[in-house]
Amino acid sequence: MELRGARRAMREGRWDEAAAMLTADSLREFLPAKRLSQKVAAHLLARAAQRLGGAGESSAGWRDLRQAAQLAPVDAQIEQLRRSEAQRRMNRVYELLLAGSPGDGLAELDRMERRNLGGDDRRQLQLVARRLAEADAATREGSFVTAADVVDKAAGMLPGAAPAALGKRLRQVAANFRAQSKQCDQLSADMHAAVSQEDWQGVLKLATELLEMSPRHAAAKRARRKAWQAVGMEVTQAYIPSRLAPVRDAGANRLSVKLSPSTRPGAKGSHVDTAVSTRDRGPRFIAWIDGVGGYLVCLGDEIVLGQPSSTGEADVPILADLSRRHAVIRRDGESYVLAPIHSVSLNGAEITGPTVLRPDDVIRLGDSAEFRFRRPHALSSTAVLERQSGHKIEPAVDGIVLMGESCILGPQSHCHVHCRPWDHDLVLFRRGRELSFRAAGPFEMDGRTFAADAPVVWGARVEGEDFGLCFEELA
Repeated sequence: MELRGARRAMREGRWDEAAAMLTADSLREFLPAKRLSQKVAAHLLARAAQRLGGAGESSAGWRDLRQAAQLAPVDAQIEQLRRSEAQRRMNRVYELLLAGSPGDGLAELDRMERRNLGGDDRRQLQLVARRLAEADAATREGSFVTAADVVDKAAGMLPGAAPAALGKRLRQVAANFRAQSKQCDQLSADMHAAVSQEDWQGVLKLATELLEMSPRHAAAKRARRKAWQAVGMEVTQAYIPSRLAPVRDAGANRLSVKLSPSTRPGAKGSHVDTAVSTRDRGPRFIAWIDGVGGYLVCLGDEIVLGQPSSTGEADVPILADLSRRHAVIRRDGESYVLAPIHSVSLNGAEITGPTVLRPDDVIRLGDSAEFRFRRPHALSSTAVLERQSGHKIEPAVDGIVLMGESCILGPQSHCHVHCRPWDHDLVLFRRGRELSFRAAGPFEMDGRTFAADAPVVWGARVEGEDFGLCFEELA
């Protein structure tokens, strides 16, 4: 009966069920069962090859291999599949390292280690990827010479099977890091001189340039904080440097971004190219509000404006003729600074350096994409970008919120999100590392009743007496 059931399952394409039946102790020694097991094992091997070969079902593929090994003596075929899968994954890691993504490459290598794939070459490449990640961290802190030395060592540790292009690219990156070390040292010296002279606009300009190169540069952060304390919101004009800023090699600023040539090889000035700025991207979500619309809320202190791309570099993806990284808005305490990367105008005048934003400033990106910068609530650091042109955002939303510590949704003009049909405000606020919200009265969330406040639950439906909304987290 069990053998007949296994045959029926195989004919009907229920291969997992057939395999489970055939591994039963009561059937394993029967010759007809052994023959049927060989057929099922052959199918499982073929399916495993398909699943492992990029079908997005890697775990299922390994499960097929385990089942096949239990059914029949197929060790040679399994070993061949393992070698093929190891080579495919190693090639993927080489591509990631060439693209300047050592973190992603190391994650792939760690997955290979868990499957015991790749042998000595994989172990050697793990050491290389760790070195490259160390170099990336060093450049973020301004230690370009250290980063160059680490990258040189990593290039010498590549396995023999590594593509020659990877070794060549790493040596080029190391050379560029050494060149950037001189630029970083010069900027740092100029910044300290500006601090001594109390030239706070110059300090802001130079510190911003340093932080473009090295987002964790400790001295630049301290100098910028000191300059903000001295300048505050009274500075609304662009920062005018006292000298020409150095032209940076945009293609090799950092290892954790693409190491391909610059997307603007002929660009002039000190702007950072679309292929260079590395950062820890802040969380984003959409508030879908009944009867009002959808609002993109960005929680990070650095917001990239640009065209949508497969790499997802823009926090605010704008469907317009723009670069992937067209401009950056940074929140520093109570102030916002607009840093152009490509063509940007403010209130009709082109800007060429970081500029403090004032309420109701009109930002134009490229030739026609316009946004109005607003600070609706005097006591909140949260800002809003309102579309002035017809360009759409991806995903399609009605407004953009750059959220500080809190965001107010409600019927009043000072609310960050104007919800005309509502009677009372709803306040989103940060609570440690979590996001919570508070309403004026009781509300329900996914069938549960809350008295006044609750943590945000992504995808949960929230309903009060006069409002309804939900929050969708974005990748």
